[in-house]
Amino acid sequence: MAASLKSYEKKYAALEAIVKELDENELTVNELLTHYKKGLTLVKECSDMLASVEGEIQQIIEEVRI
Repeated sequence: MAASLKSYEKKYAALEAIVKELDENELTVNELLTHYKKGLTLVKECSDMLASVEGEIQQIIEEVRI
């Protein structure tokens, strides 16, 4: 899980960097599109990772209730 957390944090930091780049710089349409695609990919990956952790937490809760 610790490796997963580090991976999540790296992906989230990369996403923040993309948002900052989009906010602070004037980019070409191609650059905007590239950043947008990468950002969407990172959002999906982070969301999937969070869903996985949520599933693990639910499983732990179920085990404790028994």
